Amino acid sequence: MAIQLNSRDELIFKLIEEHEVLLEKHISYFIADDAKPVLIRDRLRKLFYLDYLICHRHNTKLPWWTTPTKPLVYMLTKTNSEASDRFDPDWQRHHLEVANLRMLYLQAQHDGEISNFNWLTLKDELLNAKVTFECKGETHKIGIINNFKSTQEHDIANRLEKLKQEMELTMILVISRDDHSQKQTQNMFAQNDLKNSIFFCLHQEMYQSGAVSKVWQNAANEMQDVFGASNWVKPPAGHPHPQAFPAA
Repeated sequence: MAIQLNSRDELIFKLIEEHEVLLEKHISYFIADDAKPVLIRDRLRKLFYLDYLICHRHNTKLPWWTTPTKPLVYMLTKTNSEASDRFDPDWQRHHLEVANLRMLYLQAQHDGEISNFNWLTLKDELLNAKVTFECKGETHKIGIINNFKSTQEHDIANRLEKLKQEMELTMILVISRDDHSQKQTQNMFAQNDLKNSIFFCLHQEMYQSGAVSKVWQNAANEMQDVFGASNWVKPPAGHPHPQAFPAA
């Protein structure tokens, strides 16, 4: 039976093209108009039989995934990505982590922590997204870097400073997978002009505490209350993942 595409289908394709690889949960949150995820599993299964969509089981266990079964990821058959292998698990994980960050900001807006949230996915080799929102009466324009690679280029700080000025960013946030990577990046920026406007945290910290909580450090490894979250308390060890990432 022929499948008649509707406006929601087109939006699904647009979102997957934007992020290049997504989970069902991401798509459900991103297309929701009322801040509640919508059920689209059956629709995705139908769209899988078109030439547009690839449904593929992720090859490795994602650290923030909550079920034993590896998740299904969705990609388009045609993409602008220059990645040599879209089925590479590390490449997929990077893009899924970026989508996770978008979900965290949507959750923060739903919880009333931020307002007027806007997300722009960037294909720039340095910044992965530009985020704008209001928090505690202040407007923030933020450049996001997921898993910064400290060996990219010797003039990386100068290039980021130029991007910050061109895009009128108030700060740059770097989210890392582990402490070692974070400290390497912090050391890299400790002595340059960006040191007062670039902040760092781990994915796990954001998943546990939220997008605008007091999880950030500056380049000198000092805790910073970037968004005025003065009532933040570090969660105990083993704190569960947020409801933004339930099992599919």
